[in-house]
Amino acid sequence: MNKEKITVKQIAEESGHDFVLSPSQNRQRENVKAAIIGMFMNILLAALKIFIGAISGSIAIMADGWNNLSDSLSSIVSIISLSMASKPADKEHPFGHARFEYIASSVIAIGMLIVAVQLGYQSILRTITPQPLETDIWTLVALFASIGIKLFQYFFYRFRGRKIISTVLLSAAQDSLADVWATSGVLASTAAYAIWGFNIDGPAGLLVSFLIAWSAIGIIREMVTLLIGSKPPVELTDTIIERIMETDRRILGVHDLIVHNYGPGRIHATAHVDLDSRESFLEAHLIVDRIERKLKRDLDIELLVRADPANIQDETYKEVLTQLEEVTGSIDHGFDIHSFHLFHTEDGKLVASFDIHERGPCDLSDTEIFDLIHKRMYDHNENIILWITLDREYTRSVHYESINSTVTSEPE
Repeated sequence: MNKEKITVKQIAEESGHDFVLSPSQNRQRENVKAAIIGMFMNILLAALKIFIGAISGSIAIMADGWNNLSDSLSSIVSIISLSMASKPADKEHPFGHARFEYIASSVIAIGMLIVAVQLGYQSILRTITPQPLETDIWTLVALFASIGIKLFQYFFYRFRGRKIISTVLLSAAQDSLADVWATSGVLASTAAYAIWGFNIDGPAGLLVSFLIAWSAIGIIREMVTLLIGSKPPVELTDTIIERIMETDRRILGVHDLIVHNYGPGRIHATAHVDLDSRESFLEAHLIVDRIERKLKRDLDIELLVRADPANIQDETYKEVLTQLEEVTGSIDHGFDIHSFHLFHTEDGKLVASFDIHERGPCDLSDTEIFDLIHKRMYDHNENIILWITLDREYTRSVHYESINSTVTSEPE
């Protein structure tokens, strides 16, 4: 059991924060608690910076304060979204509401982007027409304190976010880090004016706006990818395959694994397993059922498994499979074969139905691949009919060689 716990933790750490396995019951409470703490921090910082900005006349300090205020408003939206994400599945949303966390992260990023645009506009005006700044020791102290608090907030959000694998808290951590850079720019411009008399308030504010916008766009891109649907981490798919193969020694192979992410803690997947065709229907059902229960127990993944028969005791089956493996392995980086079946037609012709998956990037078109397999298999058996499905990630290309008679059975 200890091995299983370590594996699950490694998946979360190595694959990023887009997949949550076996979420704790307190995860939602930790999310909301952290968001509330961050909200009060941002409100206090916003009040302090807006007050100092109004006294000193610094547009950069003032804008930085409004940025903190927008952060607190984003925290409120995050709290509401997190509450929505915790709702159980219903008739309209059978896969739950966990993707609300991604929406909350996007709201945080949009708030950052709005502040960046506003700050950039004001900074351009201040660059064209510089205004004198009032600086004193209290201004510098407030800026140093702001950097310290934001650094604390960054590490606080990051620690909590990684602990419970929360996209909301990790996005908030990036927002806090952007604030650190923003306030550092304000501090640099204020110090330059106080020491050397250089008024770089406008250019500094413009640089800060770019930093905030860059961070916001990065978060938005990541959340859009998660909402649309992205490729699952290799660590996750490898672990699922490993757990399936460990379930029963009669499982010959796993293929066509598809993983769907419906939000933190809401993972659904489908897979095919190869079993000896001599296994009874009841035995095949029991093996598949055990796999599904095991994955639910160990990784909290809703897995649907289909059993594919493999006629491994038939000499013709083994001979044709060996020939096909030789042929597909000789094309570019090579192809792996799965879902292989042999059938007879009513008039005695042999039909080979199988899927191939490329081991590496292949420059040939689908048609060229199909033609090569046909030509090279012709040297082994000129009478065989090929039904080929080419798998590339989550898409398929099918080659179906027509026959005039009906397929009846697998060869004896």
